[in-house]
Amino acid sequence: MRLIFLFITFLSNFTEAKAQSITPYTFNNSGGYSSSMEWSIGESVSIANFLTSGYSLNTGVLQPMTSIVTAINEYGPAVFGTQINIGPNPTTNLLHIKARFNQAGSLSFQLIDAKSTIVFTQEAGKIFSTYEKDILMENYPSGIFYMKVYFKPSLGNAKTGIYKIIKL
Repeated sequence: MRLIFLFITFLSNFTEAKAQSITPYTFNNSGGYSSSMEWSIGESVSIANFLTSGYSLNTGVLQPMTSIVTAINEYGPAVFGTQINIGPNPTTNLLHIKARFNQAGSLSFQLIDAKSTIVFTQEAGKIFSTYEKDILMENYPSGIFYMKVYFKPSLGNAKTGIYKIIKL
């Protein structure tokens, strides 16, 4: 009885309480690959993404870096580095694409489902510097999608990168 009284007294001293939203997403803590396999080490739960002026922090999913599982050789992060940001990933209804290039060029992208069917295409046309686009995903079923990004600079070689997207 005394313990309960102390606990209630302890709780009554708090005038403000905050809680987090409970919308769990799973993401990889770490991982790696070798010539014969790819792995992830542990998973954690992400409950939100954070936005501030010019930045978006999202715990996201680990993008694959080998073709062992998917047979895809043009992984977006390896091709574009930090020029393309796609998130939040995983997503429930909105996917934000932000591109930042140092030269002018033509940009286009396709959203492809797990059956290799193109479900969305966007021709951004000629861009310079930054480009942003939101894609509504609420009408697509849950599952794995791939975002194929194609950039052809005015001077130079075209680049194609593929990003793994998880729709919850």
